[in-house]
Amino acid sequence: MYTEENARGRFPLRDILLKAIVVIIFLILIVFIITKLTSSNKESDNKVSSNYDKVFSENLEKMESAAFSYYKKDKLPLEVGDKEELTLRDMVNRNLLEAFTDADGKSCDVNNSYIRLTKNEDDYTLKVNLKCGNKEDYSLMKVGEYDYCRYDICKKDISKETKEDKKEEPTKEVEITEPSDNSSNSNIISNTNTNTNTSNSNNTSNNKPQVITMYEYRKVTNPVLSSWSGWSEWQYNNDRIGAVICGVNDANCLKEVQLYSRIEKVGTDKGQPVYGRVHYYSYRTRTLISSGSIDTKWSTYNDVSLLNNGYTYTGNTR
Repeated sequence: MYTEENARGRFPLRDILLKAIVVIIFLILIVFIITKLTSSNKESDNKVSSNYDKVFSENLEKMESAAFSYYKKDKLPLEVGDKEELTLRDMVNRNLLEAFTDADGKSCDVNNSYIRLTKNEDDYTLKVNLKCGNKEDYSLMKVGEYDYCRYDICKKDISKETKEDKKEEPTKEVEITEPSDNSSNSNIISNTNTNTNTSNSNNTSNNKPQVITMYEYRKVTNPVLSSWSGWSEWQYNNDRIGAVICGVNDANCLKEVQLYSRIEKVGTDKGQPVYGRVHYYSYRTRTLISSGSIDTKWSTYNDVSLLNNGYTYTGNTR
């Protein structure tokens, strides 16, 4: 007798194939969805990374520009191998550049970020190192004192040097005359030239320029900071925030943190109290009213007007 079971028994392979096709389609859909999610995450990560690198490069260029304005003649290393270094903290304190942050809005490392100028035989090597979070990079360039520099030093520009080398000296027009047969006239001319040269040499020796020694004066204006606010209430230090103590004139340090810990009951175990050390922190803040500055001037020795206005000798002369 023909039954449904007999009908199914005739086509077992067809049922297996249908089930396999359904499973394959299901697996393809899962793989497609996972691929889409992964690619979108990668695109998002790439965009974030690209923006971070862009901001990092811009900050590095700001430090390079500030380095050129800072390294004046009196700050250049003199001997081969000598180095002059300035940290990012010092650069901000001296108003060489504004304090900046990375793409995440976090402050860069002001102590491990720096500019360094090293003296070579005929030029200098400028290293600009920047560290923001886990990213640290630097740039190296040859710099020197060239005629086309905007500041005392700048990058070597081969194109400008080539143009200057190709400049031809202006052609001098020389008047050519025939020699005279009159020996007496020639003697007169010779004597006249000799007298003229002698008088010129005497005038030159009498008019030697006087060498005047110039002295460097400097006036340091400290930043103006507000008074500290009161200490906040003690808060649980779950993130293990470190203690911070600010210098009196540190314009980059606007928040101080103090720590405290004690043994407290933290729970129970089988009806018995459990004790542990609990950490707390408190903070206070202040604001920057005006940034400090360093003003440098060159003048003769014992310039009373500068001394009365708060300037002092640095010991540098030229």
